[in-house]
Amino acid sequence: MLTVNPLSPEEIQTLEEMHKNHACHAPRIRAHAILLSNTGFKLTELSSIYNICRQTAATWLHAWKDGGICALFDKPRSGRPHILCNEAEVDAITCVNQSPRSLKKVLAELTASLDLTISPSLSTLKRVCKRAGLNWKRIRKSLRSKRDPDLFEQSRQQLATLIEQSQQKAIDLFYFDESGFTLEPCVPYAWQPRGETIEVPCAKSKRLNVLGFVNRECSFTSVVFEGSITSAVVVASIDHFISTLQRQTALVMDNASIHTSAEFQENIEHWQQQGLTIVNIAPYSPELNIIEIVWRKIKYEWMPFSAYESFQNLKESLFDILANIGKSYTVNFA
Repeated sequence: MLTVNPLSPEEIQTLEEMHKNHACHAPRIRAHAILLSNTGFKLTELSSIYNICRQTAATWLHAWKDGGICALFDKPRSGRPHILCNEAEVDAITCVNQSPRSLKKVLAELTASLDLTISPSLSTLKRVCKRAGLNWKRIRKSLRSKRDPDLFEQSRQQLATLIEQSQQKAIDLFYFDESGFTLEPCVPYAWQPRGETIEVPCAKSKRLNVLGFVNRECSFTSVVFEGSITSAVVVASIDHFISTLQRQTALVMDNASIHTSAEFQENIEHWQQQGLTIVNIAPYSPELNIIEIVWRKIKYEWMPFSAYESFQNLKESLFDILANIGKSYTVNFA
């Protein structure tokens, strides 16, 4: 009967650590097999536990006897050689950076410009992109080029100070913004059966405008309004929000025209006397306002497809989400 020699306490500890913590599956089960053999398990029992043949289990035990812990690791294997050499891969990534939306175009350029014995496929090109750290994902519209970097940095530092004060419970910190919802859905990515496409209903409709207040613990309150959002509507929403304050509060918002109008400005001092300070972030800096993440979550993740079947469905789905943000729907603002 093939068994391992009795293990020392040090060997047992090493094998147990390997079984529990090693990153690769194969060395973990081999270490476990050695431990089981040490306690009296036979080859037939080991082969049954790991669903392997008896010879494979014997090979593990022989490897341990001959080479110890190092023999339980897989030896490096060369694998299939790359179709594209290193220089060709660099050229491929350069082409991808120039035409990031079409790998077919890149593939045609490579085939025409490089002298290759084997023509690369799209799957080959995708592997090259992944090795280079590229991912296929949605691009985004950005106004970053329009903003003043100095003002952006000032806003970022100001918010960092406010966040620290809120963590120390010296103040409360909330973020405010408006967003609209209609029967014209935002189109998200989704897992779909091959050869089929999920279709989401789309129609013109009235607009549900949401004015929201959120803090970094995902405590969320909102006002839903079907008419146009004006400075008067924003002022009324903030007046209602003030009634819920428990301590001095900073309210972060962008520089939309309804937030900088004369009607809005004439209320700032009054709000400050009631414990609310308005903090305007630098223009074109939406990433500084964390409520933008909430809007994105609602539109691209939380809103069910059935919401777009009718305006009533949209309203019911939206109200359900808004009422359960911080409960069923949460965001971890790192």
